[in-house]
Amino acid sequence: MKNWQRIVVKVGTSTIVDDSGKVNYPVINRLAQVLSSLQQEGREVLFVTSGAIGVAIDQMGLASRPKQIPEQQALAAIGQGYLMSIYHQAFAFYKQEVGQVLLTYDVFEQPAMLEHTKQAIQALFNHHVIPIVNENDVIAVDELDHQHSFGDNDHLAALVAQQIDADLIILSDVDALYTANPNLDSNAKPLHKVNNITAEIRQAATGSTSGLGTGGMTTKLGAAEYMMQHGKQMALINGANPDNILAVMAGEKIGTHFQGEADD
Repeated sequence: MKNWQRIVVKVGTSTIVDDSGKVNYPVINRLAQVLSSLQQEGREVLFVTSGAIGVAIDQMGLASRPKQIPEQQALAAIGQGYLMSIYHQAFAFYKQEVGQVLLTYDVFEQPAMLEHTKQAIQALFNHHVIPIVNENDVIAVDELDHQHSFGDNDHLAALVAQQIDADLIILSDVDALYTANPNLDSNAKPLHKVNNITAEIRQAATGSTSGLGTGGMTTKLGAAEYMMQHGKQMALINGANPDNILAVMAGEKIGTHFQGEADD
């Protein structure tokens, strides 16, 4: 992974919003520092973030995520602006410019729209800007109703990475992929290298999800499989310490590295 030059880094709600529902500013600030350092050393970094609704729940003082779609849309509208203001402040401290890119599911189904999106992302790279991508939950009601789910943006990150020819790092609230659900089985062992996603691995991944996010290990495996099918790699690491990004890119045995057998 030392040779990765174009990288998509995806962070889920469970990383940027803590267990009490509060925005995790220390993690966000450290994440901004790490991504800025990668960008400023000559790599191209695209940042996929979830969390608009999660931070709005905190901002509005709500006890839980509402189930009504219009209420979720309203929270997405409130939270997206708040989320971007947090990121702008965090990245500005490291003199790194960022730009917002909001996508919907149909972008990937319309060739002209997809090509324009890729050109815009390339233009941001040309200006050494980190694109910050999120789904536009204000209008993408299919996602809120879980009919066309990006899985807390896991699938979205894989789609974007494949389209811009990048490798993918997913930050999660778990240390790695395990042989069984570590919350239920004390004998579960971490899998540090995966070349093929088997039925056993899928079974072990069931039942893992965070409270505020809409993804889980199953959607992360789906993203990993998609990346490997397209000849790219993915790393799954714990996002509680963003320094793990630098460690895994330096070759340390952290998290799970997904790489197809033909590319190993």
